[in-house]
Amino acid sequence: MSVKKLNDYKFYNPHDTINVLTSTISKKAKFEFNRKKNREEKKDWWFECEKDFDKNMNLLFSKLIPYTTNPEEESENKDKYLNMVINEFERIKKKYIPDVWKRIKQTIEDFQKNGFFTQNFSYALSWRLVIGLGASHPQETSMTLHHIYGIPYIPGSAIKGVTRHWAVLRFAEELAKKNNLGIEKAIEEVSKKLENGDESLSLFLDTISFQDLIKIFGTQKEEGKVIFFDAYPDENIELKIDIMNPHYPDYYGGDKTPTDWQNPVPIKFLTIEKTKFQFYLASRDKDLLTKAENLLKDALKNYGIGAKTSLGYGVFEEV
Repeated sequence: MSVKKLNDYKFYNPHDTINVLTSTISKKAKFEFNRKKNREEKKDWWFECEKDFDKNMNLLFSKLIPYTTNPEEESENKDKYLNMVINEFERIKKKYIPDVWKRIKQTIEDFQKNGFFTQNFSYALSWRLVIGLGASHPQETSMTLHHIYGIPYIPGSAIKGVTRHWAVLRFAEELAKKNNLGIEKAIEEVSKKLENGDESLSLFLDTISFQDLIKIFGTQKEEGKVIFFDAYPDENIELKIDIMNPHYPDYYGGDKTPTDWQNPVPIKFLTIEKTKFQFYLASRDKDLLTKAENLLKDALKNYGIGAKTSLGYGVFEEV
C-alpha cells in the first residue's frame, strides 16, 4: 500500500492565492498493487492540509474549497472536502476553545460589575444540530462558524428568536383555549400584540404573564430587558457529515412534475453531534431573568433550534 500526492485538482479562487492554496491543501490517494492486472490501482483519495499551522476554519470551510479535475471521480467531492475540514478542526479545537471561554467569562464578569444579574446553564444535544444551513455557500449547504474563532456556535439572535417563537406558540395555545380561536389566528394575534407592546392580553403561562414577555423581548420601540448571549460549545465538539436526499430533483428544478423514476441527488452537509453548549443570559431584573431562562430551557428541550427541527435536529437535553 502506498500514498501518493496528486495534481488533478484545482481551486476557483483568485489567481494570486491559488499558488498559496496548492502548497497548503493537497490531494492524496492510496494505491494498492493488483497482482492479477500487474499494476497499481487507486483505492481511495482525499484532501489534506499540508502545512502545520493553524487555519481559520471559517475560511477553510467557506472559501478555500478544492475540486477534483479527474473525470472518473465525483466532480463535487463534497464529502472529501468536508472530511478535510473536520480533520483540520480536530487538530486545532482544543488549542483555542479555552481562550474563547476566557474571553466569554471576562465579558460576563464585566456585566456583573455593571449591575447585571447573569445566569448560565449547560445543555447537550440529544442528536445533531445545524445552524445556518440555508446561508450562502459555494457548495449549497452551509453552517454558522465564528468568523474569528472558526468554531461552530449559536448566535444570541437565534437563541432569542427561538425563545420568543416558543413563547408565542405557548401563549397562543392558551389564547385559543380561552377564546375558542383557531391556532393560526391565535398565533397571529399574540405575535402582533407582542410586537407592538400591547399589554391588553390577560394571559399567564405558569408564573409568566404576557406583560413579562413584552419586557423580556422588547418591541419595535423599546429594547428587551434580557440579553441573550451567543452560546459556545465545550472542547469536545463533534463535527459529522450528514445527508439529505431530495427524491424529485427535476421537480425542484422547476422542469417536471414529481415522479418516482427521477434519480435522487444526495446533498451532504456539516452538522454538530452530541456536543454540550453553554448558554448565558443577563438582565438588571432578576425575576425577568429567571423567567427568560425557563422559557429558553423549554424551547431547547421541546422545540429545538436551527434547521430541520421537525426531524429531531437542534433538540437539547439537561446534562
